[in-house]
Amino acid sequence: MGKQQKIFFDFLRFCIGSAKEIPGSLKEVDWKELYAIAKKQCLVGVLFDGIKKLPAEHVGMKKELLLQWMAESQMLEKANVRLNDAAILVSEWFRKKGFRTCILKGQGNALMYPNPYSRTPGDIDIWVEGEDKRVISFVRSISPHEKACYHHIEFPSYKGVEIEVHYRPSFLLCFRHNRKLQKYYERVKEQQFSHRVMLGEQGEIGIPTAEFNLIFQLTHIFSHLMNEGIGLRQLVDYYYVLCDFYKVYQNFSKTHPSSLTLKGGSTAFPKPLSPQGTGDVTAPPRRSEPLRSKVGGPSKVSPDCAGWDRLSIEGDNSAGSTTAVTSSASTALDVVQKELKELGLWKFAGGIMYIMQEVFGMPASHLIVPPNEKYGRFVLNEVLEAGNFGRHDARNRFGRSKLGHNLQRVYRDIRLVRYFPAEALCEPLFRTWHFFWRMNNKK
Repeated sequence: MGKQQKIFFDFLRFCIGSAKEIPGSLKEVDWKELYAIAKKQCLVGVLFDGIKKLPAEHVGMKKELLLQWMAESQMLEKANVRLNDAAILVSEWFRKKGFRTCILKGQGNALMYPNPYSRTPGDIDIWVEGEDKRVISFVRSISPHEKACYHHIEFPSYKGVEIEVHYRPSFLLCFRHNRKLQKYYERVKEQQFSHRVMLGEQGEIGIPTAEFNLIFQLTHIFSHLMNEGIGLRQLVDYYYVLCDFYKVYQNFSKTHPSSLTLKGGSTAFPKPLSPQGTGDVTAPPRRSEPLRSKVGGPSKVSPDCAGWDRLSIEGDNSAGSTTAVTSSASTALDVVQKELKELGLWKFAGGIMYIMQEVFGMPASHLIVPPNEKYGRFVLNEVLEAGNFGRHDARNRFGRSKLGHNLQRVYRDIRLVRYFPAEALCEPLFRTWHFFWRMNNKK
């Protein structure tokens, strides 16, 4: 890791709030290079939030760069307002057509950020209730020529916002692990479609529960690693997913610190005090702070923007309340850990926890599995080499043609097989199977 990359991570910890003090290394920063890294990793807005917290004497960049950074941050705010509106309207449109929906990642993730408008938005991923053939048939009744793949179908854009309609939230390349993942999604889908929050003053959307996000977004990051490349934005998202999960149980972790020890020296919640969960975990409801999109831009955002309704935890210290939180916390984490093992993601999760702790400064009490340094260093190197969606990967030696893309996938599988043999060995088989699946589901 180069000097400026190290300074970047020092400053990133300050920007996301895991480090409270201004990093001393900032005295040697090359702001132009820091901006280039932020741009590559889609973190321009997050870092600009940190810049706004700095005293003037610490911001030694040229005026032109500062103005450029400021302009991009303002563009991100407007883009987030536009996507908020689109997410609400698209969700409502599907509801009127008889489909329940859940917004995956995207604007749901933005709610977890201290400033939701600083997140670099992408498209809208909307999970629509129903089997793949039913959803594909419905979408093509609206727009006949949309292309479908195993987990989603393209949908006409709304005011320039791209939309992907999911009938499966995500998938794994290993057939056995993927079968278990789809069964998990089927088991917990009712909770996701019924978990509603207010997004702005225009209306509400469905977003996943915290427990679901821990598993789903880890599979999403893993899929990026296996197929294209991971960007730091996905990892910052996961940092806030972890923070979001633990906010609901923070009172328990403060009052029972001695019982939060995992094998391997990490700390987390203990084994469940109630019988093994089945995936139907009951936790206190989440309520989002409104993301206002009135004329004039976003309003001032609450620093506690994830907006958990903590009344049932912090406002009630009775014995019954404490027991309920203890049971809910331990059961929730136990279910998550069980699923990660079943899905073959335990070591990958350990690698992500290593990055969360070493790079993002996350406290050990917030880790969901013991950190795995070997896997963490490998994944971090992939992040730094490839950037968001692998667009900046200099190791891509086969070009951008269809043949080049397939050759690159094989080359990638060879590189990954040492760490993730089941997924890497299944990738060519899955790709072949997926080709015939797409032919069978072609209009």
